[in-house]
Amino acid sequence: MGTGKKERNRLSREGKTGSMDNVKIKGENFYRDAKKVRALNIRKDLGPRRNAEGKIVEAAKYQSREAPVARIEPNRKWFTNTRVISQDSLTQFREAMAEKASDPYAVLLKSNKLPMTLLRDGSDTPGLKQHRAKMMIQTSSFADTFGPASQRKRVKLDVSSLAQMAEESENSMDTYRERLEKARLLSGTDENNEEGGEDRVEVADPLSLAIEPVFQKGQSKRIWNELYKVLVRIYSNAVLELGSD
Repeated sequence: MGTGKKERNRLSREGKTGSMDNVKIKGENFYRDAKKVRALNIRKDLGPRRNAEGKIVEAAKYQSREAPVARIEPNRKWFTNTRVISQDSLTQFREAMAEKASDPYAVLLKSNKLPMTLLRDGSDTPGLKQHRAKMMIQTSSFADTFGPASQRKRVKLDVSSLAQMAEESENSMDTYRERLEKARLLSGTDENNEEGGEDRVEVADPLSLAIEPVFQKGQSKRIWNELYKVLVRIYSNAVLELGSD
C-alpha cells in the first residue's frame, strides 16, 4: 500500500505541517460541525468540576486563582504626553469646523459627543462662569430646535409632563424668593421699609455682595468669651509677677 494517500504525508508534501485546516476538534462528526461543538462546550463548561467530597478539582474558565506575574513592557511612551495637539493643528481644525457649520449642503448624521466649546477660540465667550443654558444654546440653537427649519424630531426637556413643568416652575420661584430673602438679611435692610413687597427686585449694594455667612465664622460670643478669659488670665499673671517683685 502506498504512503502517498495518507493525510499526514499529503500535508507534509504541501508544506502545511503546522496548519489547522484539516484538524477536527473533539465531538465533531457528520451531525455536528465545529461551530455547533464549540457552542455546546460553552454551555457545558458553566461551573467548576468537583469530586465526591465537594472540593474543586478543575476550576471553571476565568475562575482560576493562579495569577501570573504581571510585567509592564519597558517603553518610553509611558513617560511622554498623551493626547497632545499643537496650536497650528487646532487652528486648522477650528477653521474646518467653522466652514462645515456654515455649509448648507453638509448634513449631520450623528450628533457629536465632543466638548465643542473647548475647540472654539473663545472670542465670543461672555465670561468664565457660563450658565448651563448658555452652553445648551451654543450646542443647539433655537432655530435648529423649533420652527419649520428644525433639525430635531423631539425637544430635549428636563420634564415629561405639564404638571411636572409647573412644579419645577414653582420650585424655581421658591428658590428665587429664598435668595432674595437671604440677600435682604445680609444687607441689613428692614422688611417694613421695602415699598414694593417681595416681588420687588432691588439691586444689591456692592458692600453687601461680599458679606457671606462664611465670613462670619469665628465671631460668635463663645469665641469672644474664650478670648477674654485668656486675656484676663495673662493680665492676672502679669499683676501677680509684679506684686511678687
